[in-house]
Amino acid sequence: MAELQTRQRTVRRSKRVGGWREIVLARAALIHAQLDATRQDTAAWRSTEASAHAHLEAAITAASQRRGTGLRDWLTGAQIDAAWTNLHNAELVLVSVVSEEDLTAGRQAVVGLVEQTLTKGDPRCVEAREQLVEKWPAEGPGALQRAAYRAALQWGFVAADEQYARVRSLRNLILGSALFMLVLAVGMGVLGTLRPHLVSLCFDNVVAGGAERRSCPAGASGPGRWDILLVELLGLLGGSLSAMVAIRGMRGTSTPYGVPVALALLKLPAGALVSLSALLLLGGEFFPGLSGLDSPQQIVAYALVLGYAQQLVTRLVDRQANTVLDKVPSSEPAQREQPSAATSAQRTQTDSLAAATT
Repeated sequence: MAELQTRQRTVRRSKRVGGWREIVLARAALIHAQLDATRQDTAAWRSTEASAHAHLEAAITAASQRRGTGLRDWLTGAQIDAAWTNLHNAELVLVSVVSEEDLTAGRQAVVGLVEQTLTKGDPRCVEAREQLVEKWPAEGPGALQRAAYRAALQWGFVAADEQYARVRSLRNLILGSALFMLVLAVGMGVLGTLRPHLVSLCFDNVVAGGAERRSCPAGASGPGRWDILLVELLGLLGGSLSAMVAIRGMRGTSTPYGVPVALALLKLPAGALVSLSALLLLGGEFFPGLSGLDSPQQIVAYALVLGYAQQLVTRLVDRQANTVLDKVPSSEPAQREQPSAATSAQRTQTDSLAAATT
């Protein structure tokens, strides 16, 4: 095991690690210390040591790789999965040699992990509580109890890994949607620059005396090259303001995947597209009873407000993200029972703003 300790010290000196990588290295050191504390001069212990050493070495290798090694690894989470899966395997192997006192002290935590990661009513939850709590022998665990402990711990690890995979998949989906909307917004801006009359954001109004006057976002008397770009820019500004306000109600995540950051980035191109789409609908009299916008200042003001109001659309994504994050194992279950007051206030403010724009 001396080689493993040398490997950990070399990683810390040669590379700047942080976040989940530092946690993996610390957990690997802890597992190594626990294994060393159970040292026995038996063939079974030496076999356990070799297996645990292999898993810990694989976890340290995955955690020591530099960031940015490849877009594919970042999207698939290959390094993270390799590091945590090997750590989990090392902990499972350690069950065979850990002391009876440690098993007795840790069984409640294992039952909690199983019940938190698996659905209610799952037979494995019932089995874990029955074997590790109700039928746990007072004289100490035997081979059967060690097997039940290892099986329950494995169930919890597998379920937790699957939930982390769902978080990563959601993060990739959100970022992919944000990128697609950004490309679409840029494409519409380029189209408006090249063919300003193809998509018009101007409004025709009847002024005093029966004359008609056309109002356009850039202030010209007809569709201009900068109309769409100006509207999208103001929508982007409104979306950024919405993202800043949404930070108040965001809950941080212990996962290595930046879902809250992805949600904030999603609001920026969404604000641009919602602002552009809503003005097109208003100009096409899609909403009966709404009068046309009679000045460039009013048009750009609507563009800004509509960009902020994109929260009505992205709020559904926020809810889905919170639902997925709520299933990730956490030591703070109290925060999951009801939404925060800041989130409720934000929703009320957004709904009122949307009502004012329509």
